[in-house]
Amino acid sequence: MEECNYFGEVTYSRLAQKTEYAVLPNFLVDCFLFLGRTPGGGVMRRLLCLAIVCSMAAPASAAPTVDGTRDAAYGSALAVQTLQTQFGDNMDPNGFSNEGELDAGYATISGGRLYVMLTGNVGANFNKATVFIDSKPGGENVLSNLPNYDGGVSQNFGGLTFDAGFEADYHVFGRWGGGAFEVDIVDRAGGTCTNNCAGDFGAATVGSGTGIQSGSAFGNGNGTTSYLSSPLEFGFNNTNVLGVTGGTAASDPVAAAAVATGFEFSVALSDIGSPVFGDLIKIHAVYGNGDNNFHSNQVLAGLPQDLMNGVATGTGNLGGDGNGGFTGNLSGINFANLAGDQFFSIRVVPEPTSMALVGLAMFGLVLGRGRRS
Repeated sequence: MEECNYFGEVTYSRLAQKTEYAVLPNFLVDCFLFLGRTPGGGVMRRLLCLAIVCSMAAPASAAPTVDGTRDAAYGSALAVQTLQTQFGDNMDPNGFSNEGELDAGYATISGGRLYVMLTGNVGANFNKATVFIDSKPGGENVLSNLPNYDGGVSQNFGGLTFDAGFEADYHVFGRWGGGAFEVDIVDRAGGTCTNNCAGDFGAATVGSGTGIQSGSAFGNGNGTTSYLSSPLEFGFNNTNVLGVTGGTAASDPVAAAAVATGFEFSVALSDIGSPVFGDLIKIHAVYGNGDNNFHSNQVLAGLPQDLMNGVATGTGNLGGDGNGGFTGNLSGINFANLAGDQFFSIRVVPEPTSMALVGLAMFGLVLGRGRRS
């Protein structure tokens, strides 16, 4: 296929293969492909094509309902679990076991908000589903032990190293002990905040004490001062009994991708650094203990599988030293030393309705120029 560069970056042959993070909406891909292939090469002709195609192709979009069940609006998984879980496989359809797993990661943007869905289970023993978000310049590639929140156990993250190119800005974590599911979001301020980090906390107000809950975080947390402009919404559905099984071997990716329930949240883009069109939001998710000093083998994107004579044998818990050992903190974990990226990404693109309006405006501009010529 002939290459045709536009925006100085992406080619339509790459878009046709959908290799650019697989998150561009289909209507936007269609617009760009049509624009790049339009004969004649004139700017006005290309603007006209863009206006017509985008205004006609833009579908109506609906934001996901934040209830812990994956909606079709998320599309395909951006990360699928590669390993069985060594933190145990939930077999209780009511969701009250202590086992936990992360089966797949999803993200979408709608209405100026980032939506994240982690399918799987969170044990009713205060183990945590932890998410770090890289959404603005700066941040921490190596986590500092200065930020002091969550009863001080946040400092146990000190020394953990992410993949090259990932610099954590915000920390979201969810946990429960059989009662209300609780969620925090913290702005780590590049690792410089100490006892005054900006952050919000919330406990479920719907379904508290059951396997299906929802609520919002909007108020001071344990060692944090509220900063959100609007509530972080969250949902929790712990009824999954499918997906990955218990152990350390390679997982069944089809089974992992089929799980539709877990931990879900939504946060305003303006509350995570206001990323704009073209910016890439990176998301690292991991399951670990409540004291933040022992990580499981459940990471999204998944950990590499150990090989023996070319055959995948799986990978066990990371622990605190990266090899399953307990050290009292997570300073021994260095994701940069592991093959692949242990995060997934979504690029901020114009929403369908916005593109339609832009397309119609361009169409009007082209018509106006035509009448004056």
